[in-house]
Amino acid sequence: MTFEVRNGSFAYPTGRKVLNDVSFSIGENRVVSVLGPNGAGKTTLLRCMLGLLRWTSGGSYIDGKLISEQSHRDVWRKVGYVPQAKLSTFAYTVSEMVLLGRSAHLKMLEKPGSEDKKIADRCLNMIGVSHLHDKLCSKISGGELQMVLIARALAAEPKLLVLDEPESNLDFRNQLIVMNAIRALRDEYGISSILNTHYPEHALSVSDGVIVLHREGSAQFGSAKDIVTEPGLRKLFGVDVRIRCFDCNKCSYTAVMPIALA
Repeated sequence: MTFEVRNGSFAYPTGRKVLNDVSFSIGENRVVSVLGPNGAGKTTLLRCMLGLLRWTSGGSYIDGKLISEQSHRDVWRKVGYVPQAKLSTFAYTVSEMVLLGRSAHLKMLEKPGSEDKKIADRCLNMIGVSHLHDKLCSKISGGELQMVLIARALAAEPKLLVLDEPESNLDFRNQLIVMNAIRALRDEYGISSILNTHYPEHALSVSDGVIVLHREGSAQFGSAKDIVTEPGLRKLFGVDVRIRCFDCNKCSYTAVMPIALA
């Protein structure tokens, strides 16, 4: 499956333009990160991509066909959306929450069957949180809830995940778990991802491509190594940074350190 945005622009009714002529494409087995300062329109981009907000001009395409010309059911079978995790006040168990992801495959008023439950259990296993299946979502940590929401999106058996700041408000350990999960979904299961992130290091560690959004609405799209550079981050965030590579346990890593306001 190929997902594209062609010349996407968005402005609020007040006339304030947030996104201007955004274009990119993501194919199979790819991860694309969206970077930009607060207020640059990262979440707005995701919502426009998925048809939750209407592009002012341009459009989103799946395999060359406009999303707006496809049924909601067909779109949500191909694309899974993972919003920012917020503490749940609903008395759903983890298994019930993940089972909700099967709704795109069910008819109106149809109840999930045994096959749907098997798929939900398999998604919990894929993400590594099957041990939580009987726990209430209101009683698990933010990091655990984030993984459950990813499992819920996977239950629709999509080809592409769209994740809105999946590592926000998580500690180091849970950030690493989420990033490892996104990488494993690409490498082991062939599921592509588009994610918003505030962390240039995360973009470098998991991404094949990066979309950079500037406050004035312009956008760049390219490979992670070409886009996430010291001059590029200085221009984007107004901060002097240093990017350093190092090896540990026979693997290579990249660290991004903010030094001073530019």
